[in-house]
Amino acid sequence: MWAKRSWLLPPFLALPVLLTLFTTRLTASADGATHLMRTALLVNHWQNSVLYPRWIPELVTGLGYPLLNFYAPSAYYLTGAIQLTGATLSAATLLTFAFFIVAGGLGMVCWARDLFDADRPWPALLAGVAYMYAPYLLANVFVRGAIAEVGAQALLPWILWSGRRLITRQRALIWLAPFALTLGALAVTHTVTLIIFPPFLLGYLVALWWQRGHQWPQLGW
Repeated sequence: MWAKRSWLLPPFLALPVLLTLFTTRLTASADGATHLMRTALLVNHWQNSVLYPRWIPELVTGLGYPLLNFYAPSAYYLTGAIQLTGATLSAATLLTFAFFIVAGGLGMVCWARDLFDADRPWPALLAGVAYMYAPYLLANVFVRGAIAEVGAQALLPWILWSGRRLITRQRALIWLAPFALTLGALAVTHTVTLIIFPPFLLGYLVALWWQRGHQWPQLGW
């Protein structure tokens, strides 16, 4: 029973960090105010029927800046969507951080269950908790306020999990869409991670392919 439901535990095991996040509210992080301002401006443009403002005229003291030509926007879009449900901007930002933390933990549980014995959930659960409490992840939340990079960290285990299944499972086609969508989500979440991560991902998938007897159909996928 626990082996099948172990994915339910990470949200509860993340409660200490989530309670700290919502108790301290928005900390004086390095980039937090910048991301709040950008999200507020994005929502303002939505309300004026501009869904993707490539040029944001209010930035740079009114001179304007093509922010979304260069900066991946999905964290702002998620935060803005939560704000439109009635939450304050600060509450929406905290909820986005919380979602990313828990999503990263769940992704790590899924990936680790494939790596370890699926009938014994505790190694995978430990990996998921360790990921949610990783010092760099928490530094990005509480010190840097780097919401886009936290979003990227949430996606990485899901990319590795779906990529592994694409290589190792017989019915590879079902895993092509999750792999493509999670990798595509990384492209619209954090540009720097998108630059750094693919060489590691490619090496990991080629190593898996070689370990599995280097069957050519899997490499084709």
